[in-house]
Amino acid sequence: MDKLDKKILEMLNINARESFANIGKEVGLSAPAIGKRVRQMEEEGIIEGYALRVNHEKLGIETKAYITLVMRQGLTGASNVLDKIREMEEVQSCDRITGDDCLCVLGYFRNNKHLITFLEKMSQYGSTKTSIILEV
Repeated sequence: MDKLDKKILEMLNINARESFANIGKEVGLSAPAIGKRVRQMEEEGIIEGYALRVNHEKLGIETKAYITLVMRQGLTGASNVLDKIREMEEVQSCDRITGDDCLCVLGYFRNNKHLITFLEKMSQYGSTKTSIILEV
């Protein structure tokens, strides 16, 4: 991977729909040359996919929070719990982590009342600690 590939990735990270022609103008290559480099990075697994950014506030999401979970003693099947939590509609990501906590969940909620309802569901798996995101 060279400087041009890094610049291409930087531009695609800002706008994954940027045209190869515009990227080419920026880095001094033709659109087909940019396409070839992008395909090569896709084949090598450097580019794993393209994502959509959504304005969640316009969809009625007022509260976003990180929630850590310490799983209850005697609860069997951490992987099973992880799968169940990941299936909840509010969960954007759920990661197993090191330290005192077992899981870290990023959740999106209509409002604080919705967050409270979610935390009540989570309590069946253990104790939670919540940090509401004020600004991204």
